[in-house]
Amino acid sequence: MKSKNIIIIILAILALGCSRMQWAHFYLLDYVPPITKDDVLTTPYPYTIQVKDFKIDKTYDNSRIVIRRSSHEVYYDRWSLWARRPPDAITALIVNHVKALNLVQDCKKTFLDQRPDFIITGTIHNIEKYVSDLPVNEFQRADIRLTIQMLDVKTNNTVVSYEIKRYAPLYTESMSFFAKTLSDTLKNEITIFLRKVQEYFEKLPKNTPAPTQGK
Repeated sequence: MKSKNIIIIILAILALGCSRMQWAHFYLLDYVPPITKDDVLTTPYPYTIQVKDFKIDKTYDNSRIVIRRSSHEVYYDRWSLWARRPPDAITALIVNHVKALNLVQDCKKTFLDQRPDFIITGTIHNIEKYVSDLPVNEFQRADIRLTIQMLDVKTNNTVVSYEIKRYAPLYTESMSFFAKTLSDTLKNEITIFLRKVQEYFEKLPKNTPAPTQGK
């Protein structure tokens, strides 16, 4: 009887422990390019673009999402992780956006058999959730700061550059909303950057007929 009671107690402790277990949640930076039929080039510009992985500040070079409480305090959320690390995710977003626009003849992360005409790369300076729990000023933000450049491979000169620095307010503690807010920011800012790329291509000498938009 005594051993039976011990078994029941052990099972109860195990059940209580399982009920309190926390599972990691994974979040993704992702968006559908905001492109209409008229935005898509019927003939792409006669160039190729390689989009390299972005560099990232060591503080944020982690699968766990960074939470900042002040200028001097950050911590890593052990239960909230990036499904795809930000440098890889942003690279993929740019490649997909360029392809959706039909902007150039080819755009990808790696070129094996040829040298691309242009390279897009950049640096993620910070990507974090800012939480202020001061009694007189409680708020949360989705913060991101990064720089993007496009280089001419022949000259190694930067021909297009753009800085993104956005602090978007959050109206819920949901980490899904945090990831969506950052994704929306990237959608808007990458759209602006690619417009600048297209403006640059328009200024180049045209050896082929100029691309047209829409059908």
